[in-house]
Amino acid sequence: MGPDTQGMPQTEATKEVPRMPRDPPREERLLRLARNAQQGGRLDEAERKYLELLALDSGHAEALHLLGTLRWQQRRLIEAEGLIRLSIERHPTALALSNHAAVLTGLGQVGTALVQIDEALRLNPSHPRALFQRGGMLAHLGRGDEAVAAYDRLLEIMPASIETLCNRSAVLRALGRFDEALASCERALAVDGRSIGALKEQGQVMRRLERHEEALISYGTALTVAPADVEILFVRGVTFLELGRLPLALESFNAAIASSPGFTDAIYNSAVVLERLGHLDDAVGRCDRVLAIDPRHANAFSNRGNALQRLGRNAEALASYTRALELKPDVIEVLCNQASALRHLNRLDEALESCDRALGVNGKDLSAWFARGRALQALHRYDEALACFEYVIEAKPRDRIAHFHRGNVLTPLRRHTEASDAYAKAIEIDPDYVLAHCMRSFLCLSIADFEAGWAEYEWRWRDEQMVGGLRSFAQVRWTGAEPLAGRTILLYAEQGLGDTLQFCRYVPIVKALGATVVLEAQPELKSLLATLPGVDEFVDRSTGAPLPPFDLYCPLLSVPLAVHTDLSSIPCDVPYLQADPALVAKWQTRLGEQTRPRIGLVWSGNPKHLNDRNRSIPLTSLLPLMTDRFEWISLQKVVRDEDQDTLAGSAVRHFGEQIVDFADTAALLATVDCVLSVDTSVAHLAGALGKPLWLMLPHTPDFRWLLDREDSPWYPQARLFRQSQAGDWTDVFEQIAAALPSVALQGNAGASA
Repeated sequence: MGPDTQGMPQTEATKEVPRMPRDPPREERLLRLARNAQQGGRLDEAERKYLELLALDSGHAEALHLLGTLRWQQRRLIEAEGLIRLSIERHPTALALSNHAAVLTGLGQVGTALVQIDEALRLNPSHPRALFQRGGMLAHLGRGDEAVAAYDRLLEIMPASIETLCNRSAVLRALGRFDEALASCERALAVDGRSIGALKEQGQVMRRLERHEEALISYGTALTVAPADVEILFVRGVTFLELGRLPLALESFNAAIASSPGFTDAIYNSAVVLERLGHLDDAVGRCDRVLAIDPRHANAFSNRGNALQRLGRNAEALASYTRALELKPDVIEVLCNQASALRHLNRLDEALESCDRALGVNGKDLSAWFARGRALQALHRYDEALACFEYVIEAKPRDRIAHFHRGNVLTPLRRHTEASDAYAKAIEIDPDYVLAHCMRSFLCLSIADFEAGWAEYEWRWRDEQMVGGLRSFAQVRWTGAEPLAGRTILLYAEQGLGDTLQFCRYVPIVKALGATVVLEAQPELKSLLATLPGVDEFVDRSTGAPLPPFDLYCPLLSVPLAVHTDLSSIPCDVPYLQADPALVAKWQTRLGEQTRPRIGLVWSGNPKHLNDRNRSIPLTSLLPLMTDRFEWISLQKVVRDEDQDTLAGSAVRHFGEQIVDFADTAALLATVDCVLSVDTSVAHLAGALGKPLWLMLPHTPDFRWLLDREDSPWYPQARLFRQSQAGDWTDVFEQIAAALPSVALQGNAGASA
């Protein structure tokens, strides 16, 4: 609270003015003119009159006092303090002491200010202004009970003071005495039911009582009085945010911003809402707007990082988190988010350092333990990761995500029963936990529990990453129970090219049940799938053209469930696809005369694949295998930037854009004697064509390759080389090096392995 300008302004120290003879009537007139000018806002005129008066009487207490308050109005606090102090030395009054306390508070000297207030109350125990200030100072100093007592004393004198009742409520709210605070608000509203301050404070108390709906009523009433009040709009937005009503929260924050475009708290909170709503680019824009106003707004940097990370822009997210931590170094939430960004950038040791730094702030923080578990999981330090997740679960037994990731680390530890139980626990806590259902399905399928696995795999349709593949038709979905004889069924590709290549083998089986089969699939596979027995009509799914008439439909990867595929009944007659002879001849001509066994090579897949970090291999790692005994043929159409120089300096023959589509890839495959590949669509194509396939697999591979076996029931001619230790390809390369001499020139008709 500033000085009372009814008798006091503010600022600058006394100036030396010439002494003039005393003239009391003139002094009284100057004082009256100066006071009127000050109260009318004509500060320059008031200043001249005060100085003229002080030239007559340099010790004129009231002139010193009022000039001091004028300096306060001008925000010249040091001068204001000196002037009012001089006036008190000449003639102490409760009002001057009260105003001196206000100036001292403005200078941050609250303790000294309180001494002045106590002196003012010694002179006048019922001085309203001093009592009001004393309450505020005591509250500022954390002496809440004394502050309430000061306000109570003032209310004995001024029982209808709404400002006092509101301040009293705020102190009681800070003390956790919510019922008393609410009663104070009700007293204020009994005086004026449309008081903005009282309605706002009542809303704040209701929020602390978790009576959010009643808080919204208070704010709504206040806004009928003052529709553009930015503070009310803001706190209403915060209340909607607390209730999870995000669109309404955004509406309130936007209204506050419209009334006050530079209101950073409203802009920042609107960014939080936009990020939660998934409007990520807009959230980044709002954070940038905050930072243009306040470049040191740590929370804006943090939320900007959150939105950027969700956009997959992890390097930019990391930069934002780093800046946030420079401004506020020990915020655990930001450290954990920084660890997540580093993990996605494969900077795993640094991610672990961020987690340990968070635990250094609070060694019991569950979010830091969880983040540490995720970093250790990515580092393949599964036992340590397991301990982190179990620490979280012990403290928070119904943390579904911790149970889920506990299952994820038990799986590579080959503790399958415990992993299944962990997923089951996560599902018990949240029956609609889609990822837990999906991971349990992968676990079941990888250990050949196909009955449970295929059924659980149907949960994939509720995974947000799969929503784009879900189709809705008026026709009946085929589950295997509906007869197909004489009817037309639509089978459609739903996921990646490799999935289509693997599961299109079911088309002849469905055809054999008497159906006319319409196959909708990726355009890249059109000419290749034309060789698949049982396809009556192919539809390019990219064109959006109307589908031909059909009676039933089934997603391609749901057919195994419909026909009850188990380990013994996997359809494994290969080849079920054929390369175009004319294209094969073209590629044979392009390659020239063959004098050595040819090995087709695939070392990396789609970088957007969720498990790409584990399945793809840098080309440089394979160079020691590439002896001159073999001709090495790249089967990759796209080469990553980091592999370009290695490829250019190697003996690998690469054709890039000359490979037009998968028909070209199939023809090129037909010219090699063996395919050495990581887990990609080309590997499935090689398997479907019946080519000898050597597959390099991570320790925990995709479910279709099962576990702990060197062969594949899906592709009988495949040989699987598996990591014995997660993240380490050394033994895989050693096994392949030992097996390479068995690859012989077969005249492009096959190979021994």
